[in-house]
Amino acid sequence: MPVRAILFDHDGTLVDSYPGIARCLRLTCRDLGRPEMTEEEVRASIGPTLEDRFAQLWGSAMAGEAARVYRSHYAVHFLTGTRLLDGVKPTLEALAARGILMACVTNKSHDYCVRQLQHFGLLEWMKVVYGNLQGFPPKPDPAMALAALEALGVPPGEAALVGDTAIDVRTARAAGVQAWVVPSEYTSREAIEREHPHKMLENFEKILQYI
Repeated sequence: MPVRAILFDHDGTLVDSYPGIARCLRLTCRDLGRPEMTEEEVRASIGPTLEDRFAQLWGSAMAGEAARVYRSHYAVHFLTGTRLLDGVKPTLEALAARGILMACVTNKSHDYCVRQLQHFGLLEWMKVVYGNLQGFPPKPDPAMALAALEALGVPPGEAALVGDTAIDVRTARAAGVQAWVVPSEYTSREAIEREHPHKMLENFEKILQYI
């Protein structure tokens, strides 16, 4: 069946927020007296929720405080440390012209996601935005994606989820939608391929070839 709706991940898919995230993670380590994260540890922090990632690193007892400290820094750097990825804006504009419905589903805090989408002029194309701290379990649980599809009025069989991580592929498969991946420089292609996405796209504009 033809794709009528696309659900987009945010970080690493629509925007490159890595510099801001990396800076705030390192500031959080400083404030909490923890060793500075390695590049590998920072990259592994793209995708999971803050609470889940800090629990992995330092244990659940410290996760809440670490997330609070991180967010205090991110409130300062969430725009200056983020850039719009190449090809995103013209592709979304072309998709909208073709009548494709779009939504954003992310493990990023909803408020920061919305503010970044607005800042980069992408929010107008997103019919709904669902993110962390809205009551949804984080991806790869499919609840967020399914709620977005319900809001769009499109069944899973007529939708795709576009992301950049293995988490996005697992989310798509759990929701019954096609998993399309545009790998970023911060994600493991091997980890993505192990999840068997429906499509691996060499750049964001390739989405238009399948609509």
